[in-house]
Amino acid sequence: MAKVWEKVLSFLGLMEVAEEEEIIEESEFVRPPARKGAVLNLHSAKNMRLVIIKPVEFQEAQQIVEHIKNRKPVLVNLEETDKNEAKRIIDFIAGATFALDGNMQKVSQQIFVFAPAQVEVNAEIRKELSGRGVSAIGED
Repeated sequence: MAKVWEKVLSFLGLMEVAEEEEIIEESEFVRPPARKGAVLNLHSAKNMRLVIIKPVEFQEAQQIVEHIKNRKPVLVNLEETDKNEAKRIIDFIAGATFALDGNMQKVSQQIFVFAPAQVEVNAEIRKELSGRGVSAIGED
């Protein structure tokens, strides 16, 4: 009967209920498994292809981003593109690539590689050449 009376008084706010602390022994505590990112089967993409594009106009930048969204690395050659258009194209593609967690690598002054998040662009040759004092293609 005392328990019922205590519950009524605590419900009306006339009595504070002392909360019982539950002591958990370390052996009883089980940590939930950590969530990991999506698992990609590396063997599912049998033929990874590099898309090579020579855009002339800014409108072609959206097509390049579509390739990156579809998990295809793209080599963009801007050697025959107007300087102002080339800057706009690179800015647009670089922003989209960043938003898709991809990466960008400058190969030469007018050639860039944009890769989706699942593709790593290896820049070891550039590091090796700069370590020897030799400038890589397109570096001034």
